[in-house]
Amino acid sequence: MSSKIECVLKQALTTFSGSYTSKAFHDNLIKLKRNANELDAYSVGLDFRLLRWDAYELNNSLDKLSGSTFIHHQAPVTYIGVFEDQHVSIGVFVLRNGAKIPLHDHPYMYGVLKVIYGKVKLQSYTPKQNDYSKLNDNNISAIKLAPIIVGETDDPCVLCPIEGNIHQVDTIDGPAAFVDILAPPYKTDIPKVGKRICRYFKEVNISKDTKLTITSHPIDYWSDTSPYTGPPFTICFESKT
Repeated sequence: MSSKIECVLKQALTTFSGSYTSKAFHDNLIKLKRNANELDAYSVGLDFRLLRWDAYELNNSLDKLSGSTFIHHQAPVTYIGVFEDQHVSIGVFVLRNGAKIPLHDHPYMYGVLKVIYGKVKLQSYTPKQNDYSKLNDNNISAIKLAPIIVGETDDPCVLCPIEGNIHQVDTIDGPAAFVDILAPPYKTDIPKVGKRICRYFKEVNISKDTKLTITSHPIDYWSDTSPYTGPPFTICFESKT
């Protein structure tokens, strides 16, 4: 019997390996959301120590006894790579208390986000310009969507190639973790444009319109990585973890 995370992987590959415009794609996306909604922290083997700023201090003596090489994480965010190929990437973001993932985009990508620990606030924007090749101006007009609070018992959130494509993720009342499914992955090609890259933004006040300006990588945001320790997969694929 397949684990919950393997069911998600299989459905993600089915969903994103073909055309994004067919009726089958939309039906498969609904199935993927349903499967992702079954995930929790135990489904991906989340090491709960990663949630704490003081993890090293609290677990140092236990680590010595067990022979663990666990190292104190200074970064506010840890990324756990689960799977990646040319069609889809699946990973887990762990945000420590007070951390955030700054405002950023997902060029011509779909995303499914399922919170598996704690709560996060999502502030999303929809760019008014649909042509990604023309979204390189300093200021981008965008529609600011209502912020939402998402927790472990809530359904997965979906971002689309345009609608809600730019967002920021903040922790609420403590640390949080979520499974992140992206398709196609970053660094894959956009025809006639180039590689998909993650760009950062900040909101600026210009007249009555919502404007987003492209910024450099925020100096207060960085992440480290941790290995995937969840259930093994029985299907054959080439993983990039």
